[in-house]
Amino acid sequence: MGQCCSSGNAKRVRKPGDAYDSNVQNLSQETGLNMLELRSFYEEFLKDYPSGHLSKKEFRKVYKNFFPNDAKENQKVEMVFRTFDQNNDGTIDFREFMIALSVLSKGTLEQKLSLAFYLYDENGDGVLSYSEILGIVKAMYSASDEPEGNEGLPDPEIFAKGLFAELDEDGDGVVTLQEFIEVGCRDPTVGNLLLANVDEEMFG
Repeated sequence: MGQCCSSGNAKRVRKPGDAYDSNVQNLSQETGLNMLELRSFYEEFLKDYPSGHLSKKEFRKVYKNFFPNDAKENQKVEMVFRTFDQNNDGTIDFREFMIALSVLSKGTLEQKLSLAFYLYDENGDGVLSYSEILGIVKAMYSASDEPEGNEGLPDPEIFAKGLFAELDEDGDGVVTLQEFIEVGCRDPTVGNLLLANVDEEMFG
């Protein structure tokens, strides 16, 4: 009887070729969740998204439920969706969804920096330009609720130029993912700065 029930659950939950069926063991290692927890999350995911994928339109509805009065909804939906959609196929599957949530909640510094990199890579070309680094700095300045909190800080463009020079270790005019992570991990001040906007951009 136990085998029968187990088989029934497997047919109901697992679908050949989907993220759960092919990657569940790796996903357990990547997220730190056990098999039972993943099964429960996956069942709920399929109830809401039977195709096994979350479209940008569906993601926008989820975002609006959490932040109905967000004046920057369009911009943030684009950034957050792009960050979750790691393979750039225009949808978020279960694996991408769980990994992103896991990294945000309990990921290592390297994992969080990697997620931040893709959040800041606005045009999705795989590198960060000076203008994108400037965007990080401007977001950091504007995130301060108290205007006087920015007193004594250099002009955003001057600050961004210094940060960009530090991140662009080989001087080729762009910041790669490897450079972004290496500098952020090596220098705690820079690492904290690069992550300062992530919670605000993703969920604030």
